[in-house]
Amino acid sequence: MAPTAGLAALFPLPAAAAVQPKRLILVTHGQGAEMTRWAPAGTETNFTLSSQLSPFEPVKSQMLVLNGVDNEAAYHGTGGGHFAQSTLWTGVSLRVGEAYVCGNNHVAWSHVRSVDQILAERVGMMTQFPSFYWGTWPIARNGENQGPNGLCHYRGPDDPIEPVLSPDLAFDRLFSGVAGGIEAAARLRAERRSVIDLVKGDLARVRTQLPAPDQERLDVHLAGVRKMEAELAAMTTSCAVPTRPRAFTTTEARAYANHPLITRLQFELMTQALACDLTRVACFCWPHSEGTASFMPQVGYAAFGSFHTNAHEISYDEVNGVPVTAAQRVAARNHLADLTQWRSRTLVQDLWLKLAPEVRDNTLLTWASDMSEPGAHSNRNIPIVLLQGNTFGAFRTGRYLKWGTFNGADLNTVHRPTGGPHTNQLCVSLCHAMGQTDINVVGEVNVPAIQGRPAGTLRAGPIQELV
Repeated sequence: MAPTAGLAALFPLPAAAAVQPKRLILVTHGQGAEMTRWAPAGTETNFTLSSQLSPFEPVKSQMLVLNGVDNEAAYHGTGGGHFAQSTLWTGVSLRVGEAYVCGNNHVAWSHVRSVDQILAERVGMMTQFPSFYWGTWPIARNGENQGPNGLCHYRGPDDPIEPVLSPDLAFDRLFSGVAGGIEAAARLRAERRSVIDLVKGDLARVRTQLPAPDQERLDVHLAGVRKMEAELAAMTTSCAVPTRPRAFTTTEARAYANHPLITRLQFELMTQALACDLTRVACFCWPHSEGTASFMPQVGYAAFGSFHTNAHEISYDEVNGVPVTAAQRVAARNHLADLTQWRSRTLVQDLWLKLAPEVRDNTLLTWASDMSEPGAHSNRNIPIVLLQGNTFGAFRTGRYLKWGTFNGADLNTVHRPTGGPHTNQLCVSLCHAMGQTDINVVGEVNVPAIQGRPAGTLRAGPIQELV
């Protein structure tokens, strides 16, 4: 029995449906969406996408739209909904600390690792980068107005992960170890195969010394090893080292007008990193929607006043002492809807459809925001979209799932629980989708009272309706 127990730890049985390894892409943006017009219209399987989600129409059959999932952990920690970036993928409320200090808010970094790191430890250790993180400014520990309200991925307690913000630097980090292009990548795969061949030979010799029941158990693990061989053999066609992007100065990287270009370049690097099996857990962070200059007016999203962008003006009565008019609120919602539509289009055209077909077929992309209504900083009914490759096989797609009721225009209701699942459960579902079905809790279930905020209970287990 001892040999098979050791083998179980070394070679967990891969999912039977996948030829290539499964891959996960997490895309996060701050400040939510224009939720009064975000959701589709219709039923679970017969629905019409909203204008903000209309770019997903060509891949609608691979899509899941989730309406009514609550980022519940954000409500129980210090700082409230403004710091929900750090609760979205960790599933824990934030404690009191000095990572971010503004007025009475003294907020700590998350005290647990995020779901991407949990999965990277399980599914990414055969790759050069168990997980990799891209982003656009100002998502950084030292960026303006950043901290636990901007960084959403964590290696562990008080250890936030800063994404690589410049495409040229991301290229250097990713592909410096693949110098020589496809030939070097092929050598890497050959080295992995040689290790598998060695282990496979040892296992075959051990098999003859085992009783029949243990031989059957070992056969299961040998099948897993053969599956790994098939995965490596399938990675020979699409790997190519891309052209190194030009360098961006700090000023250029911080100019919101360059964000469409930087986003596209980062997505190009991500598609090639996945094709070359440099990583199997890929994360991308757009910044939250505040700014001190025009925020991408070329995609219909402009600045407001002297500090906040229009996303922040949806519910404010005044900015810098100047009353916000009803017409300005209408403009704010229109501009935020334009921004969300651009993000939808970019995800579909510059990321999902640019993945090599054999990579896309075995990839799950999850796009979410930390909050729903940006002006109210509400973290209930956050926008979530999933795209699943044709052979990934975890969820039933082509569906619109809705829980509870929500009225984004009524600020008295946006903070109420929808009665739907919690983001903790979404994280568990992602783990199950990646084959890690023994994980049934991500983050915490029983939340203690923190700095006057009430204790609470977060739901455990996966979102059952997804499968």
